[in-house]
Amino acid sequence: MVRGAAILAIVAVAAAQTGTPPPAFEVASVKLFAPQRPGLFFFAFSDGPPSQFQVSGTRVSTRGNLMSLVAGAYELERFQVSQGADWADKWATSEIYDIEARTPSDAIPTLAQVRQMMQTLLAERFHLKFSRQTTVTPVYNLVVPPGGAKIKPSAFTDAPMTRDEGSAGAQIRTRFLNYSMAGFVTQMRWQFDRPLLDKTGLTGGFDFSLDYTAQPPGMTAAAAAAMGLPDLEPGQPIVASIREQLGLRVVAAREPVEILVIVHAERPSAN
Repeated sequence: MVRGAAILAIVAVAAAQTGTPPPAFEVASVKLFAPQRPGLFFFAFSDGPPSQFQVSGTRVSTRGNLMSLVAGAYELERFQVSQGADWADKWATSEIYDIEARTPSDAIPTLAQVRQMMQTLLAERFHLKFSRQTTVTPVYNLVVPPGGAKIKPSAFTDAPMTRDEGSAGAQIRTRFLNYSMAGFVTQMRWQFDRPLLDKTGLTGGFDFSLDYTAQPPGMTAAAAAAMGLPDLEPGQPIVASIREQLGLRVVAAREPVEILVIVHAERPSAN
């Protein structure tokens, strides 16, 4: 169900209307990444999280398929980027790109500035065009049940971090330090077959541990065997882990979500 009219958008058009050139990298290299083990790499990244930007001085690097690059550039979750019915080229998810760029000034760019430059790169090098829609879609809501959560506010002021506590194979044991619920949801979305949204109403950072069996949706027995994982069992055991260890519930629901729909893109132009 679409609630909002789709608005065709492209960075270059918006810039032309204002008469101001859009923020852009001084120079950028876009190269196709060739993994050593293509099958496993495809499984791990074909529907991976939004691309992250590494900024070192005036140098910026990132990696991802087109869908992840768009999500990172527009500060969206991966599930908020989709392909339109008239444009469904498979390379948008199967091809991974390494991007190395340099910003035009000597000042260290902010993340917001990097995202704007990345939007320009996507428009110019990938010829990206998209529409924005608000769609009511099936989701999972993370909520606090009547009995309350079992997690406690963090006593630390350091940046949020995770610490491995003896993970082995598909059994994941992670310590979350000073983590917000929004950050936790972003970290765990890959375990669910639909968007996971933070509806806890909890603010601030928390310290907690979570022990669960990793079982990404859609993983086949063959893919699991190739990765050395144990036989798969039906269901999502992480839901029980979250309930029993954190005192939180994962509830199926339908929510309005903004979606960026790609209506046109091309493989990137040469460097």
